[in-house]
Amino acid sequence: MAKKLSVSKSINNQHSIIGLACAASDYRLLYFANKALGFCFEKRSDLPLYGKIDKLGDFSFYHFYNDERRLNFYLFSNKNQSQVAIPDYKNLDYFLLIDDLIEANLMREILNKLRSIPVLQAAMTIPSANLKDLDILLEDMELHLITIKKLKKIRLLWP
Repeated sequence: MAKKLSVSKSINNQHSIIGLACAASDYRLLYFANKALGFCFEKRSDLPLYGKIDKLGDFSFYHFYNDERRLNFYLFSNKNQSQVAIPDYKNLDYFLLIDDLIEANLMREILNKLRSIPVLQAAMTIPSANLKDLDILLEDMELHLITIKKLKKIRLLWP
């Protein structure tokens, strides 16, 4: 008899999400974002995202860990050729996902710094409740990060 696997939604994992509208390429946006925020985003292998039926595509993916606040920041593109990662926000080009809910003062500070970037048209908070496929996105991201860690360990073993 086949067993059915059920995955429950995590209520402990809360995230802050900022949507970015920018016509510039990702490396140009990151140059200004790193400068404005004092971050140092690192390029990771492209994030494969899957829809309900099949793979949507590979989207640009960047990571920064803030030691002081113990927060992970992930920046990923919303568009790849004709595919859109989050169709509800197809007018946004990038998303900045923060691994935890952050206080309002820090969110305001980040938004003000982002809005000072000359190549950025808009930066806005996205309520995580508005993203109906957020769980799928987070699962894809988690699997991708696990794969990156495994590949890194393999490279350390076999130089």
